[in-house]
Amino acid sequence: MTSHTPLAKFIHWTFTLLYAYGIFKQVDELEELEDVSLLNFEIFFAIVFLVIVLLRYFYMKDVKTLLGAHDQMREGHLFIAKVTHRLVYFSLIMLPTTGLLIAGMLAADIPGMQAAIALHEFSAFLSYVLIAVHVFASFYSKLKGEGIWNAMTPFWKEKEKKAVSYT
Repeated sequence: MTSHTPLAKFIHWTFTLLYAYGIFKQVDELEELEDVSLLNFEIFFAIVFLVIVLLRYFYMKDVKTLLGAHDQMREGHLFIAKVTHRLVYFSLIMLPTTGLLIAGMLAADIPGMQAAIALHEFSAFLSYVLIAVHVFASFYSKLKGEGIWNAMTPFWKEKEKKAVSYT
């Protein structure tokens, strides 16, 4: 059975923790960013987040989608998986980018903040929806026993399918 590299798995799961941290520590009100130390931390966090997303994208972009599948996947299924993964990356790149845009506009007192905030909130919402779709599809694939789950997750492994013998 094929599987992702240990580095790919490490990046996937540590990034998952970084994303969760970002959700739970998010700024609730724009006025909170008047605290310069918080603003600097948010800028640093956004840059680190963006760099990790881009590194992950460039590391994974040539890896076969649905790696680990026991059987040949239908083209429609593969297309949906590829589009979903690309949209996840898009939303995860837009999140820190729009956050940095907000920080820059705030620091330079540039008008149009509401548009930047709306883009940031849309990016967050899109990431929530797409990650939920990704997680649902992962569990569905696991329940079907397709083998994809084992290629990326270090826990709750699927049982290996045994070859059918007709003797």
